[in-house]
Amino acid sequence: MAWFRAAPRRWAIRAAIALVVVLLLPVPWLHVISDDPIGTTWRLNGRLQVNGESIDPPGRWSWLAVGRPALVGEVVRDAVFGSDDPPTDMRGDSIVLRPALAEPAAAAVGLRHAGVDIPLGLLVEAYDPMVEGLPQRAVLTRLQGVQLTDRAAWDHATSVVQVPEIGDGQDGLATSVPEHLSFETATAGVFQVERTADGLPYRVVRTLDTAPQAFDARIAFQATELLPVDWFRELSLGSSHGMMVALTTYAHVFEGDLAAGRHVAGTGGIRGDGTVVPIGGLTAKATAAKRSGADVLFYPATQAAVLEDFDPGAMALVPVTTLTDAIEWLTGPVA
Repeated sequence: MAWFRAAPRRWAIRAAIALVVVLLLPVPWLHVISDDPIGTTWRLNGRLQVNGESIDPPGRWSWLAVGRPALVGEVVRDAVFGSDDPPTDMRGDSIVLRPALAEPAAAAVGLRHAGVDIPLGLLVEAYDPMVEGLPQRAVLTRLQGVQLTDRAAWDHATSVVQVPEIGDGQDGLATSVPEHLSFETATAGVFQVERTADGLPYRVVRTLDTAPQAFDARIAFQATELLPVDWFRELSLGSSHGMMVALTTYAHVFEGDLAAGRHVAGTGGIRGDGTVVPIGGLTAKATAAKRSGADVLFYPATQAAVLEDFDPGAMALVPVTTLTDAIEWLTGPVA
């Protein structure tokens, strides 16, 4: 009889524990960044996989993130009580920031710097239109009659259209100004509009050099081995780890020990030509790199002013303009 009375209590305890576990689970597509965000350090080597091969060069190679996924409990709380600062729903964010595209592209850049012939395509995404009748978000496939197959085609098409671009720091340069613009989207067809003062009639235009469809690269979290889905990949949504994915991939095929026993950390987006582009949360990321004992931190040279007052301790702060800059620093006599 005592056992019978104790059974409901055990089930209640188990249910309470299960509820707590569920409430503490991360929601991978919801991202939280506070006014004073927390930076985190993630190991790349041994976790980065390229075409099924584990990329594990000598030394320790780390990428840096800022913010965290929202917890189920926080989502429930916000649904009940509301929130003045809800987490960002990344499912509606830019396509070019998705790891499924950004990580293969970055790995391909690293291999291209090592001499591997991998062709790159281009994805052009525009959203927040300034003209009525245009889709809110569109993938552009043709501009002014030019098929946007790669970066060279984009540069040619924008050479006569001043296009403000987010994400790579390179604005189009106008040599002549057409009265009308013609562009084609992947799903909504062809549009012809009067040219705006800023070029394309969208407030945000992002580009991403893309790897071939058969080329795959991903950061494999151990937890994904226990789950039937790969949603942990979306926890790293963004392209700010592109430079380190490229550098770690390069180090893997490098004939020698590029790290030379060092813990190499870094942050920055990457373009197909190896240009390192700006990212957010640099101070928090630098703090995380220092806390993890990194020997060197590579970061975009265009953001050098952000870390002017940062105390790196024994960690070397190395601003880089290109992937080649990082490679040369690691192999050079100064390093």
